[in-house]
Amino acid sequence: MAQLANQVLLPLCLALIMLVMGTSLRWQSFIPLVKKPKAALLGVVAQLLLLPLVVWLLILVLNLPPVIAAGLVLLACAPGGATSNLFSNLSGGDLPLSIALTAVVSLLSPVWMPWAAQMQLAWLGYEVAFKLSYKMVVLQLTLVTALPLLLGMTLRKFYPGWVQAYEKQLKQLSVGLLMVMILVLIGVNYQLLPSVFGLSAFMVILLASLALTAGYLLAKLVGLSEQQSRTLSFETGVQNAGMAILIAFSFLQAPELGMLALLYGILMNVPAFIALWLFNRKALANSFKTVG
Repeated sequence: MAQLANQVLLPLCLALIMLVMGTSLRWQSFIPLVKKPKAALLGVVAQLLLLPLVVWLLILVLNLPPVIAAGLVLLACAPGGATSNLFSNLSGGDLPLSIALTAVVSLLSPVWMPWAAQMQLAWLGYEVAFKLSYKMVVLQLTLVTALPLLLGMTLRKFYPGWVQAYEKQLKQLSVGLLMVMILVLIGVNYQLLPSVFGLSAFMVILLASLALTAGYLLAKLVGLSEQQSRTLSFETGVQNAGMAILIAFSFLQAPELGMLALLYGILMNVPAFIALWLFNRKALANSFKTVG
């Protein structure tokens, strides 16, 4: 049952989720990468370099246990999640920029993520390795993530009426698939549940909190607007846990890392909602100052 869930159900669910994500994108979604090159470049740097830096600071300063350290490293290699677009929009951020960053880093992830994960896990000395060659991992990740994303975009381009008519149902399908994936993985790995509470739960919340803060401060430091700074905050702090789960369960066959990624996928919403509340409170306070 566990092998069926890890090798078939998990990749299938993630592919369908990426397909639905693609239907919300248009080729014009990438325009902000050209029109706002400074913000776009910084957003990519924040996800690919700043987030791993935050993770390694936590590992070194807190001397984390190997399993937790490896799980955080794997999460830092994942691309931003589609949920970041929602948080960016609700906070008054730059939604087009958020969508563009999520899309481009997701397309880069099949090549970037296995390389970055393999290298950093080796630095960590964690005894786990990909069960397939690097080329095969890249190929399978492309089939599960990048290809469905592009297929979804193609559907939007050639069948916009159908996509718009069923947009709500597609999003509900995506959420439903995510819930099924979570429940099945918990069911077949229930014996690992005790290990992901306590320090693991605290660390994934701490990571998300620090990443949200680091993304925002970096954007402010280089002079980006408040809108763009909020977007970079969520793009840095809200990662695609599904990608990390897939890598852990299917390619590394390390369920202990997958369960930590699963925990992150649930608990990252706590600091994300707190950040959303703080941003909206700040916007409300500024509006009262303007009226006054």
